[in-house]
Amino acid sequence: MLIIDKKITPNDLSILIFKDRIAFCTLEQTLYFDLEKKKLNSDSLDTWINYHKIKKKNNKCILFESKGVVVPEELFDGNNKNLYLSLSEDHLKNKLVIAKHIKSNNQVFVFSQKTDWQLLFKNTLENLEINHFGAELIPFVSKNSVANIKKRIFIHIRKDYFDLFIYQGVQLLLFNSFPHKNEEEFLYYLFFVLEQFYLKPNQFIAVFLGKFVKYKKYYEVFNEFHTLTNFILPENSEIDSQHPAPFFNYFYNHEDNFREI
Repeated sequence: MLIIDKKITPNDLSILIFKDRIAFCTLEQTLYFDLEKKKLNSDSLDTWINYHKIKKKNNKCILFESKGVVVPEELFDGNNKNLYLSLSEDHLKNKLVIAKHIKSNNQVFVFSQKTDWQLLFKNTLENLEINHFGAELIPFVSKNSVANIKKRIFIHIRKDYFDLFIYQGVQLLLFNSFPHKNEEEFLYYLFFVLEQFYLKPNQFIAVFLGKFVKYKKYYEVFNEFHTLTNFILPENSEIDSQHPAPFFNYFYNHEDNFREI
């Protein structure tokens, strides 16, 4: 079992951008800015942040609203960033395309940003770091992938989607996201992909990011087919059971972030 060591601290504010809301996560609480009901502009965000008094020393903004692709660093062409997203996204003309270098993995993570969040937050939050959740998780899960022949998969379940990482030793073979409405749909997509990699039950190790009551049935149905399962656990798995991505309610810094017990 793995436990997160470096969690969000009193000096950290993690801003998670979803399609329907913005989650402002601090050590004490998670507050939501409803994008479907509130007008989104710098003034409305500044007023809301100041009212709730959630300014922090360290501020990070993590995007969940777009897809992303992983490119080996030696093959990356910074002058043609849009090409990497052209197969998975339409209408890139009016979007920012961002490339984040994952130095520990010699990879580049490319993703789009339809809203300039740094511009929106510039009056309230200085030096705001913008990143994609995939670029946050890849170095984290890579540290737990060991150099042996047996494949290992990591599963991150969140609202409406689950994210799958497949490793052969320390080499990332796949990163992709799939929709789900229930545990049956989750199993359908998961085992369809595993079959493409010739992964049969109990011939690989599966690691779930977090263990939350709201996804208990997902773990149980998966365990009926596969028993070599591990979890990376936060200390308290039910601080906010309605969080769209509950693992990120605790996860802040990916460096040396877990220990085995």
